Amino acid sequence: MQPIDSTSLWPAWARWPFRTGASARDPCENGDVRRYGLKPIREMPFIGLFEDLRDVKKFEASGMTSARGKLWVVFDNLHSLGRIDEHFQFRDPGNTLLGHTGEDSQFEGLSYDEKTGHFYVIEEVELAVDERTNTYKVIERCPVHFKITHENKGFEGIHYFRDPKDPSRELLLGLCEGNYCRGGKKGRDPGNGRIVVSQFWKNSSGCAWDVVKIVDIPPSANFMDYSGIDFRGDRVAITSQEDSAVWVGRFDFHELDFVDTDKAQVYHFPRDNHCDMIYCNVEGIAWLDDMRFIVSSDKAKKTQPYRCTVHDQSIGIFALP
Repeated sequence: MQPIDSTSLWPAWARWPFRTGASARDPCENGDVRRYGLKPIREMPFIGLFEDLRDVKKFEASGMTSARGKLWVVFDNLHSLGRIDEHFQFRDPGNTLLGHTGEDSQFEGLSYDEKTGHFYVIEEVELAVDERTNTYKVIERCPVHFKITHENKGFEGIHYFRDPKDPSRELLLGLCEGNYCRGGKKGRDPGNGRIVVSQFWKNSSGCAWDVVKIVDIPPSANFMDYSGIDFRGDRVAITSQEDSAVWVGRFDFHELDFVDTDKAQVYHFPRDNHCDMIYCNVEGIAWLDDMRFIVSSDKAKKTQPYRCTVHDQSIGIFALP
């Protein structure tokens, strides 16, 4: 009489992932992807959020921040600024596209100054938002004096910081997309991320951001690219598209450097049953509280697998394990 493998009687979803052999070394089974996997809480495609789509079909999210009790998102294919309630309700009238939609803006990171109520985006533009009329206006454009060596490999995320001890000291932290702030082969050498810190100045001739320091991201953020950044106090979260992960560490704004780097940790976005990435286009991140954060996703590229389209052009909440 032949022995019966009881697992053969289970449905397919239950039999997976009880595997043996080489697949047992799968990081989704007994590796960091499972141990440090993020828990999805809520998600909604951008096209389901807005009551008035204003003829927009694509939402290539490129940066986000939390301010005034709302979420704010920029899209590199729109000039509109998205204002979204944290509850992500379908066609909620409070979810609005502010300003004209226009052509490709190439807006990237987004940050907020509580003192002035102004937003900062990488082009580089300072925006004043009027929520009564659902519009915004450009206050001023100020260049960041940092040379980009490769096209489309500039800042992917920004954070505005006004020193509480010296309000005249205004800093902008720019997250480079490529390693070493480069493109090409060198830019794909993982674990060499950089943050460019610049300080604001203004006089009768104009305004600009002068670089004061280039900060090395700890090598434990062993990413192929860097796509978004946000701070909550001294805690910092940095996302990667290509690695479908987020690195969480601590940053000292006085020293302008990372601290307690041995306690930093990489967390992984959910994957499919084959342990393949499905959150392939994470572009922006904003802390919700100490345990949860919100991320936005860009549109999947034509060169990416079909599985990457399932969660693209969306916004979601995730919890740390």
